[in-house]
Amino acid sequence: MPMLEEIKNIVTKCLNEKSVTGDFYAFSERVFCFRETGVTNLEDTFYEPALCLVLQGSKQTILGERQLRLSAGDTVLISHHVPVRARITNASETKPYMALIVRLDMATIRTFSVEIERVSNHSKVAHSVASEKADKVLLETLHRLLAVLSDPLEAATIGESVLKELHLRILQAPHGGMLRQLASHKDMANRIAKAIQFVREHYSESLAVGILAREAGMSDSAFFQHFRRITGTSPNKYLKSLRLLKAQSLLTFEGYTVSAAAYAVGYESANHFSRDFTKKFGHPPKSAKPVMPSQ
Repeated sequence: MPMLEEIKNIVTKCLNEKSVTGDFYAFSERVFCFRETGVTNLEDTFYEPALCLVLQGSKQTILGERQLRLSAGDTVLISHHVPVRARITNASETKPYMALIVRLDMATIRTFSVEIERVSNHSKVAHSVASEKADKVLLETLHRLLAVLSDPLEAATIGESVLKELHLRILQAPHGGMLRQLASHKDMANRIAKAIQFVREHYSESLAVGILAREAGMSDSAFFQHFRRITGTSPNKYLKSLRLLKAQSLLTFEGYTVSAAAYAVGYESANHFSRDFTKKFGHPPKSAKPVMPSQ
């Protein structure tokens, strides 16, 4: 795929010549690339709404009972903030894993609600994390986007229009079914997205399923069913995963004590927090070593 190679060359050049760290470079606030020079362990994380294009190497992603194995040329579309387990399975110093990420703008997605009616008839089963090989049109749009963002004048004048075109290409893709559903304000996918946003804003509070169901405008049973279908987990497990990952960040990067981290993310008992943390990460929270960000 010549166009894939051209995109990879642009990304490699930026990482080699412009990156401060050597492993991460941002073309803009919403478009960035990174590389990893070795395989990684299977780790818990949250994916945000985005398009990911794998440029080199391979990766494994697990969402609930679904498993995706990704390699060069694969694109991943993520429609919701969802908990996953992921690891890089093929990378080395001489041939690192590399990927290009575009954070999606849900407001832009919803502006295409009328146009999406014309492409919805070819939807497959919709998933919140779905993969397909990148087609020629999508690769050409990504290549043009990187070229535009590399020129300050073009980025300021036509950058947003090329990003909007990319969103349309994504919505037309075979694996864009869940995003097409999000274009409808009344669709269940949109209601679950609203509930997820509420959880992310209020995760340190007491959040029963009934509260979230009302936020989504659904019955408790319907909410539970659709939430699990879209996120791959239950509302309570989603909340627990989010709290524990937030606490891990507080312990590692902000120097919180175990008790302070526990209470900050909504736990009422430091002992309960320690048990859940150890079960999830395989080590107690007190063994998390603080790493202060470099200046």
